[in-house]
Amino acid sequence: MATCPKCDYKLKITDISQYCPKCKVNMRFFGFEENFYREAKIAELSQAGILCKVRRLKTAFIGSKLTIARLIVMLLPAVALLLPSGSAQVALPYKVTDIPFSILGIVNLFTSGDLGYISSMTASPFAGAEFKKLQLAIFALLAVAFLAVVVFLTSLLCFISVKNMQKITSVVAALGIVGAVVSMIITSSFVLAVKNSAIVSGKNGFGMLAVIAMFGVVLAINLILSIKGIKVEYDEGMLERAEIYKKVKAGEVSIDDLPQPVVETAATRAIDEEIAKEEKAYKEKHMAGGESDDQG
Repeated sequence: MATCPKCDYKLKITDISQYCPKCKVNMRFFGFEENFYREAKIAELSQAGILCKVRRLKTAFIGSKLTIARLIVMLLPAVALLLPSGSAQVALPYKVTDIPFSILGIVNLFTSGDLGYISSMTASPFAGAEFKKLQLAIFALLAVAFLAVVVFLTSLLCFISVKNMQKITSVVAALGIVGAVVSMIITSSFVLAVKNSAIVSGKNGFGMLAVIAMFGVVLAINLILSIKGIKVEYDEGMLERAEIYKKVKAGEVSIDDLPQPVVETAATRAIDEEIAKEEKAYKEKHMAGGESDDQG
């Protein structure tokens, strides 16, 4: 059963009037002004929090030429992995398998089931050593591909922390360079190991040099961003409102105890001045009209 918002009188089904039968208050408009200001303050504070997030997101992605460049180069290491950094060939009766050391070659290994075959052949008494070298070269390439994916993700998620994500990306890119160098060494070691093998053969390629260069580009841009920093420009009062809203949600501050507007800025002062100007003009107009009526 509904009650009166002022005196808590329990309303009956027959009480259809907007006025309370007991205290005679207009229940429809009771507390309207307080609720209006409360909602206005909540809107002011909650909007500031959203605007701060949008501003950080915008700055992280397109805040400067360097942040735009970061987005452009974030996929370059993965694209460079399309170039073969070497190749292997497994010659068996009735079947010859070519394995390019590239992303597409690794994907084909998974889909064709040849990766499982290579793993099983590492236990072979005849060519186990060669297949172990081949497996190690494949795993080294997979590790570099994983780091390329991580670079892409950390660059894409740069808005999570405007201060730290470029540092994380720099570290991952540096690891990518080290991983690519190690992969080249392992691939060369594999090629030398199977030089005289009748079953497995291999060749070196140039693709990993491109991968190293692309990781280097990513590293350079993110290092510059880490050193220079990324400054987020906030409007006047935006951060202060966001911090106050956090305290309101945590129950540390009551929304009813805050003034309206909660944070005074040049924009709110301009609005107040405009309202005062309109009120003054309204009063002058009606006062002039009242004096004219008296004289008539």
